[in-house]
Amino acid sequence: MSGIFGGGAPAPTQAQKDASAAQTRSEERADAEYASEMKGVQSRRRIKRSGGMRLLFSPARREGPGDLPKSTKLGGGS
Repeated sequence: MSGIFGGGAPAPTQAQKDASAAQTRSEERADAEYASEMKGVQSRRRIKRSGGMRLLFSPARREGPGDLPKSTKLGGGS
């Protein structure tokens, strides 16, 4: 019966409005961060696919067996 006499849901408070606005901003920020991360991934994939000078001097290429300690002596001895 309260619906007949103008009763209903109370208007949202200022705190509820602020919380919903903060949540919206947070979601937009997360979406923007995700989009920039995906652009970076695509860029790295494109570079790997095409090669070139950037790939030649990339940190990924410098990893691996080249990281072993280098000997100053020639030959098979230690």
